Amino acid sequence: MAFKNVVEPGFIVFAFTVGALINRRRTYRDTDDLEARAPLIDRRTSADTFSYTRFLKSWPQRVISELDLDRKHNDNWASRFLAKFPFLMEIWYWNWTYWSYQLMRALSAKLIRGNKAVFALAESHAIKILHLEQALGIDIEQRFQQYILTKHPWLMSILANVYYSHISLGICFIIYTYTFLPPQTFQRIRRTIAVDNYIAFVILTLWRCAPPRLLPPEYGFVDVLHKSANQGTAWNNNSFQLTIAAMPSLHCGTAFFLAFCMVRYSPHRILRILAPLWPAAMIVTIIATANHFVLDAVVGTMVPFLGWRLNRVVLIFEPWEDWLFSLLRIEKPIRSSGTETPIKDATEPYD
Repeated sequence: MAFKNVVEPGFIVFAFTVGALINRRRTYRDTDDLEARAPLIDRRTSADTFSYTRFLKSWPQRVISELDLDRKHNDNWASRFLAKFPFLMEIWYWNWTYWSYQLMRALSAKLIRGNKAVFALAESHAIKILHLEQALGIDIEQRFQQYILTKHPWLMSILANVYYSHISLGICFIIYTYTFLPPQTFQRIRRTIAVDNYIAFVILTLWRCAPPRLLPPEYGFVDVLHKSANQGTAWNNNSFQLTIAAMPSLHCGTAFFLAFCMVRYSPHRILRILAPLWPAAMIVTIIATANHFVLDAVVGTMVPFLGWRLNRVVLIFEPWEDWLFSLLRIEKPIRSSGTETPIKDATEPYD
């Protein structure tokens, strides 16, 4: 496990470094036309004016008086460095999204640790899902896992790597979409991923559900991902891991959303063709490893639809960001919008 604990974080650092370098601005002039470029966070439109103003009014007057959004601080080294490497902001956004979600899960795990009633309720919810699937004729989890274990056991190590690689692949997706998609399209995708995390956390908190692998032995499931202390990585096998969070399957939901975005927006045909393989592989993985029920995957796939509709909710944090940059006397970096044309307008709803 020590090897995995080094390789995965190392790859993440490497990928982010590459993303920052390939998206660096090769020229920077203070006289550049700011209106010709798009910010990392959408500039406020007339549709946002009311909510933005109302949010500002909720701040203490002494804070508002110190907030000078029009002041320019592009003449210091920090502003110039961020302007040179605007992707550094995306690294910050990713860390904020990922770690806020993980910290909420860790806090939840700590609060329910040792609470037998909560774990018993989560187990009863899992059994109810299993009974519902039996009624619908889709209770394939145990039979599918046994088939893989008996007929193709060599697949399990591959599927385990698929399961654990969702973070690394997600980062590659962020780098790719930032590099090749129009800023507004990328921003909506990034915001949707953030909102998906919080939607999933609300669901798994209000309706705790154990995964199939944690059901009693009579149900026939095998925990192939955590059968020994050497399985998994420090990212997903630690004392703060929330184990009763099967519903919804964010692994499946995120895989579906990434593939959807690639098929709909990617300018590269080969990636549009290959993209659906990722959610297909993830569905096989979560079922074969007994980490989720089929219905967990169904609900997980629905989460991005809601996240896509609600993605602008995270813009309520924009005044905090503006204030922080003003306080630090740093100009928020902006990226070139270039001449890219979206394959489809990101403001359109799902078909």
